[in-house]
Order: sequence, then C-alpha cells, then structure tokens
Amino acid sequence: MGDEREMIVSNSGPLIHLAKVGRIKLLKDIFGEVIIPHEVKLEVVDRGKDEGMGDAFLIESEIENGWIVTDKSNDHKVKEIAESAGIDIGEASAIMLARRMKCPVLIDDLAARRFAAGLGLEVIGSIGVLIRSAKLQKISKREAFEALDKLARVMWLSVDIYEDARMIIEKLDRANS
Repeated sequence: MGDEREMIVSNSGPLIHLAKVGRIKLLKDIFGEVIIPHEVKLEVVDRGKDEGMGDAFLIESEIENGWIVTDKSNDHKVKEIAESAGIDIGEASAIMLARRMKCPVLIDDLAARRFAAGLGLEVIGSIGVLIRSAKLQKISKREAFEALDKLARVMWLSVDIYEDARMIIEKLDRANS
C-alpha cells in the first residue's frame, strides 16, 4: 500500500475539535504534516492557553513534536480578504496559505468552506478527517462512530450532516471488508 499522505493547511476549528475528541493524531496519520498560519497558532495555542483550554496544550505539544508547523509568512491582504468574504482572519489566512501552497485546506466553518471551494481548493473538515481515517483503516468503524458522536458534542452539526456521515462510514466498512 503506497503512502497516500499529503500536506494540508488547517484553520483553528478542526484542530480544536479533533483535539477535544482525542483524535488530533489522525491528522498526522493521514496528512503527515499540517501547516498552520501564524494567526491560527495565536488563536488556538496562545489565546487557548490564556483561557486554560486543554486542547491548546495538546496542539502546542504536537507543534513541538514537529508535524504541525507554523508558517510565519504574512499575506498583507488577508484582513481585506476576510472582511470581503465575511470570514475571520484565521480562516482567510489558512485559505490563502493553502492556495499559495497548492494543497487542501482543513476548515469546518461553512462560509469559509464555500469561499475556499470557490477558489478551487479541496476542502476537508473534521468529519471528513474521520471518514478518510476509516476509509484508510487508520481507525475502525466503531472508533469512527464514537469520534463522530463526540464531535457532535463539541461542534455544531446539523442532523443531516451527522446522518450523512454515519451512512458514509457504514458504507465504507462494507467496501473495506
């Protein structure tokens, strides 16, 4: 089996969500390296630690382990792009960095996902990470369902998205057997 891992740029949401459900290492298993803009590191780690968030310490530890890498380059148009697209600066930074690096972007926020897709980027979210992990057999079907249930408690998921994800995971298992 070949190494299907690729690099990905992440916004804060998926890092926080996956850390909170104990599945942040799936990003390393699938993508190998996760690049985050400096704005995302400030939001997730620095502000998160100031607020005493456990996930901030977990994410910082993975940055120290070297597979989550902070990109320090600065796109001077990010603030303007964020305002015009109606998304936050972290999201805009992640999207523009992914565009520059020609790689997928990891985002959960719907408006930011639409903006990134409109720029022609491949967009993956926290649920997509679980599905891909199950498809690549990095986690079992049961583990994917458990992680999905935990995700539904730490982030907003519509009933339709939740049910669609369950159905996809169920079908993947049959395809993998």
